[in-house]
Amino acid sequence: MPIRLLPPALVNQIAAGEVVERPASVAKELIENALDAGARRIVIRIEGGGREVLEVSDDGGGIARGELALALAAHATSKIAVSDDLNRIHTFGFRGEALSAIAAVAHVTVTSCLSGTTQAWSIESRFGEVSDPMPAAGGGGTRIEVRGLFANVPARRHFLRSDSAEAARVTEVVSNAALANPSVAFRLESGARKVLDLAAAGDPIGRVDDVLGESLGAEPLTVIGEASNDDGTCAMITGSICRPVSMRSVSRTQRIFVNGRPITDRSLMHAVREAYRGLAEPSLQPVFVIFLQVDPSLVDVNVHPQKSEVRWRNAQWMHRLVFRSVQDALRLADLTADGAGLLATPSTHAREQRTHTREVVATTPSAITGRSVSPVSSWAPSSLDEPDRLLIAPPVRAHEVLQIDSTWIVFAEDGALVIVDQHALHERVMFEEIRARIAVDDLMSQQLLVPATADVPPEALARLEDLAPLFARLGIDVVAAGPRSIAVHAFPGFLTGRGVDAAEFVARALTNEQLASACESSEPAALRESALADVLDMMACKAAIKGGDKISPDEIARLLAARSETERSTNCPHGRPTSVRIPIAEIEKRFGRR
Repeated sequence: MPIRLLPPALVNQIAAGEVVERPASVAKELIENALDAGARRIVIRIEGGGREVLEVSDDGGGIARGELALALAAHATSKIAVSDDLNRIHTFGFRGEALSAIAAVAHVTVTSCLSGTTQAWSIESRFGEVSDPMPAAGGGGTRIEVRGLFANVPARRHFLRSDSAEAARVTEVVSNAALANPSVAFRLESGARKVLDLAAAGDPIGRVDDVLGESLGAEPLTVIGEASNDDGTCAMITGSICRPVSMRSVSRTQRIFVNGRPITDRSLMHAVREAYRGLAEPSLQPVFVIFLQVDPSLVDVNVHPQKSEVRWRNAQWMHRLVFRSVQDALRLADLTADGAGLLATPSTHAREQRTHTREVVATTPSAITGRSVSPVSSWAPSSLDEPDRLLIAPPVRAHEVLQIDSTWIVFAEDGALVIVDQHALHERVMFEEIRARIAVDDLMSQQLLVPATADVPPEALARLEDLAPLFARLGIDVVAAGPRSIAVHAFPGFLTGRGVDAAEFVARALTNEQLASACESSEPAALRESALADVLDMMACKAAIKGGDKISPDEIARLLAARSETERSTNCPHGRPTSVRIPIAEIEKRFGRR
């Protein structure tokens, strides 16, 4: 087939396919245009899920008669003028593609009255055929009506879903716009039904409550944080997050906004999830709404036709800001778990101990956890340090504690019988200690006299290049020793002391499914943080005492002391509970004493 130029109508239809995917895409583009025009009230009306009719009316600045035709033309916009403008985009729209793309695949009518005038004008485009402007009735602002979406592209129309499914997507778009713009009133009508009617409000968190209702669960937490660079650029974060007890099995209610623009960003999503690590079962997802206000020079929004993805000038810096801000909000709530797995406020005794610890270690804070290197795992059999380092006084006396089946530690505390999983608890203690050591480069590495070798699949060996910097940070010196093998030259001393096989450990890390997934899908910042946590999980698990290990009364007392000193000691790094509390009243009831 010979090379030839495509007809303009076909070019426009192809271009429309990149911008207009479904009615929700149309709603998003038109709402963003209204916001850019300074609208304070936006009304959206749909019929047939938006495929038959989708109308957006606003009270913004309007469009002059002489610019109506330009508004429907490709690559015509009032948002930018020169290439440098792309480096600091302050508006939602800037490409000049949306209206022309929509007009290529629908019957579009634009009616507008320029601010300061009294006469409205209207223009139509029937699948790309544009009329002359005509006088029309209408007040200030703009009304854009889109009828018969994809009527001239039957294949695209065929792949739209049911009316209710498409209407749900439009509702999500309007909800996102309302969340990001609390000072703007929004109304959404679907047929004769009012779906949303939100008055203007000045409080972003209040708008979150209005839009999401009970989705965030009881008593959601507020996130606030900020960071600045040496060049004066800054970023601020606000938002609402659920308590761990309200986490869900699906991730639908997770929203991130950058300068009012809803985006999808795996790295930032990971940062939020990582802050919750160990507070609930790993299969559960946090519910959150995060708003980021950043200097426009820090983010490039011109990387996706639908502007749903962005590129950061410093992705790791943004990841760290989100992670630490969410983690701080969770810490300020001072959450712990009771025997039923429900979140509650810790006992006064435990809170006082944690407060005392923070005061003592304030001179050497950890860059990751905000705590100094804790001595909690200095006790045998896990010894990371010299054995004579002291702990706080044990919360119970050793003779009041039982070890059952060399796995469970049982004692009475505050009117309840507490059963501790010794491996799960020590695994959490080890995880926090190793993470704190990593933050201050205080993890001892031991050179092996003879390199330890292991065979790994080729696809696992290919990950070594991505993970080598992380391994080096953890005191692991590993290189490829052939097309299907690795050689480990140095390994953390505390793992060697626990009899962990260096080559086997690294081989398992390289073949770990979570690490493999992170290498394939994560941005560099997300990969570093996710991989670090996953490898620390493996280290802590290997170093911790096991179920079936007999430990002495003194070691039991030290472990229980560490329980009240360690962050998130209620769950192991994998999310499993470290202890179960059975109220004495419940035991009495079971024995018929109540």
